[in-house]
Amino acid sequence: MADLIFDIKQKKLTWPSKNLSWNAISGPFGAGALPPGLYDISRREITGYTNKVDVPYRDKTGMGFFVPIYPKFNTNRGKTGGRLGIHPDGNKPGTLGCIGITDANAKGFHDAVRVTAPNVKLTLHVK
Repeated sequence: MADLIFDIKQKKLTWPSKNLSWNAISGPFGAGALPPGLYDISRREITGYTNKVDVPYRDKTGMGFFVPIYPKFNTNRGKTGGRLGIHPDGNKPGTLGCIGITDANAKGFHDAVRVTAPNVKLTLHVK
């Protein structure tokens, strides 16, 4: 079972074992929403919560982050035209295929991932 779940239709990202959830969106820009399936969450590549990330990855405070995700299935998504990830939904509402957290507490997601031990392998199920 995956650690986190993103329900595209419900627009909800959840972390059941931590009883955490965030409103989020994927698409409609670029190639649209993430394809359903299982993804690895790259703990070792997470950026800090900073104003040094691109505007689309920032929340309303002007700060943001990027948490890369990698499909565990064959797809051309994420291989060309940029990486896939989870980040605050800044700029225009919607993403180019990432998961954009629309909640004001997007930093809460960053903090929950950041405090997870680096050796823990986190997975995400997109449905």
